Amino acid sequence: MKVEVLEATKSRKLVKDPSGFFTIFVDKEREEIVVEFYEPVVKDKAKKAETGKLGMVLCGTSAEALCHTISREELVSRVDHAAYLGRELQKAEIALRYRLPYTQDEEIVFKQRK
Repeated sequence: MKVEVLEATKSRKLVKDPSGFFTIFVDKEREEIVVEFYEPVVKDKAKKAETGKLGMVLCGTSAEALCHTISREELVSRVDHAAYLGRELQKAEIALRYRLPYTQDEEIVFKQRK
């Protein structure tokens, strides 16, 4: 049986999830990851664009539990968006556990370079 082998590549095209979008941050004081889910952006004729409305806030210390909650609540409709959230939540969990700075969409810095 012949199996196709593909080289992994990044996609440069951003496709918005029609279900909405998320912001992720680490609350150092409460020692937890906070995920804000925003409903899709609504475009109005009177306004050029309006940001999405906050629909839900999820809190926890485990990327896995947060991913399960996002999935259970059906907050994502695109597989690529779910994969992105999994990566970001895992980074946030690592930052929380090791008391590192975390900013969504940025790399975690483990050690200061000289």
